[in-house]
Amino acid sequence: MEDQVEEIKRKNDIVEVVGAYVTLKKLGRHHKGLCPFHSEKTPSFMVNEEMGLYKCFGCGAGGDVIKFLMEIEGIDFRDALERLAEKAGVKLVSRKREDGDARTKMLEVMNLAARYYHWMLTEGNAGREAREYLAKRNISAKLIETFNLGFSMQSWEGIVNYLVKKKGYKIDILEKVGLVSRKEGGGVYDKFRGRIMFPLQDSSGKVVGFTGRVLPSIAKEGEPKYLNSPETPLYHKSRMLYGFVQAKNAIREKKRVVLVEGQMDCISSFGAGVTETVAIGGTALTEDQVEILARLADQILLSMDADEAGNVAMKRSTEQAERRGLSVKVVQVKGGKDPDEIARNSPEKWKKMVESSVDIYEYVMERAFEKNDSKSIEGIKKITEEVVPFLSKIENNVVREVWSKRLAEKLGVDTKVVVSEMERVYSGKKVEFKKIGENSEDPNDSKIARLAKRFIGLLILKMKDSEVVSPWFSGLTVPGGEGKLISWLFKTNLNIGIEEMMKTMPDELKEIAGEAYMAEGENDKVGEKEVEESAVLLLREVIKMRKSELMDSMNRAKKDNDDAEEERIFGEMNELNKKESKLIAFLG
Repeated sequence: MEDQVEEIKRKNDIVEVVGAYVTLKKLGRHHKGLCPFHSEKTPSFMVNEEMGLYKCFGCGAGGDVIKFLMEIEGIDFRDALERLAEKAGVKLVSRKREDGDARTKMLEVMNLAARYYHWMLTEGNAGREAREYLAKRNISAKLIETFNLGFSMQSWEGIVNYLVKKKGYKIDILEKVGLVSRKEGGGVYDKFRGRIMFPLQDSSGKVVGFTGRVLPSIAKEGEPKYLNSPETPLYHKSRMLYGFVQAKNAIREKKRVVLVEGQMDCISSFGAGVTETVAIGGTALTEDQVEILARLADQILLSMDADEAGNVAMKRSTEQAERRGLSVKVVQVKGGKDPDEIARNSPEKWKKMVESSVDIYEYVMERAFEKNDSKSIEGIKKITEEVVPFLSKIENNVVREVWSKRLAEKLGVDTKVVVSEMERVYSGKKVEFKKIGENSEDPNDSKIARLAKRFIGLLILKMKDSEVVSPWFSGLTVPGGEGKLISWLFKTNLNIGIEEMMKTMPDELKEIAGEAYMAEGENDKVGEKEVEESAVLLLREVIKMRKSELMDSMNRAKKDNDDAEEERIFGEMNELNKKESKLIAFLG
């Protein structure tokens, strides 16, 4: 499989693939354009054909042709690989699991079922009442086509007759994908009967399940209003985002997604012009769903029920989203019971509500103050119990500080009191609250990484100079992946050309190499002096870091009265000083 992945990368021209989404202009060794992953007016997005990599120096996005397709289309690795394999004419070897021929047949069955239900709704006599019901709810023929809506007859064997007797598929496959249920005395019957059918598609557009809404006129007492496919080899609820396939272009363009609960909410919102809408089926966001959305969006606008369950779901969704770097707002639904009702009756009103969404923390805080009396001790207690635990989970130190101050001002207390309460709430969970300005990243490491990338980029451009500068690095260690890449470059025959070099380079080093190389832009006239000066600047910083480490060790040795260790450290410091003097002399 690994060999096939490399073959697919090799046979797909990354410039051609990226060029289908981004207008690229050839500039020397690279192609340049406006980044498709964030808004920019000055191009900072680079694609290099030799290395088979892309990199945006504005937002940091980067990778190979497979990763680009995953990010731009919001699909997983397997789907991206299959698309590129088909484009390159490569036949993928099936992995030893159930998704070989069996998976293909299951997908065929689900696709045929969706087409059958759709025909039944749009042309079949049995779908007349369902068509009338949807028309009353302002679901147009265009929306029916866009979302491929269908209808399941009240018959106990409608889908069985079509797929088994007419199309020749086995009952076992229908049962495996959740289209039929077993009778107690033997045999099967249609799982979905007398329902408007909503096909559930994975991120690549394949039908993997269904949600069926019973027609009100034929609903029986105790019968569920909505019926979902069970978990199957194809369908996993935790990964499902209804309407994602229809919405992903708008999500990518607007860098945001409107998240609603049900399918009707999603369709009506889409019909009202808010085409970046998806539904999560009335539960909190999962990690898998957030990962799919984060490939395309920077912001999530939540529109869930205003009841306690909806409030809890919003809080959980916020935690998942912010962990992945997404900001969260809330669409406040007013003048209707849900987004569906407002969007289909007053499309402009719904659009204004979306545009007027408020920050999630403001929403939670305002809701708590509306429910409780902030003038009474009991009310203040309830407000803090509801708001403080939520604010405590904010990972960004500055954002947490801002909302701590906001809550303190509204309660009329000192900010320190609110921060103290946060620490008390999370005292058993080992959460450290850093002060504004604190940074866990060592600034020296960051500087070394920047200098190392600069050196790597110049070294790749002027490969033969490695023979001159490599001895300078003897006895010194450049930290991180950059250090590993520099060591690898020194040990490699760099006269083989960039394409060959990338083939032999370890995978974990390729992205660093690509970024460093593309960062040099059109710097084609690199001289030996430039490479050497870059090496000196890097080595001086490495020496500075090592001397700082040695001083710490020296202090410990003195404290422990370890004379031998002191002498060893003193000797190493001497050697470093000599080396640094030579480097300074080189720079003049």
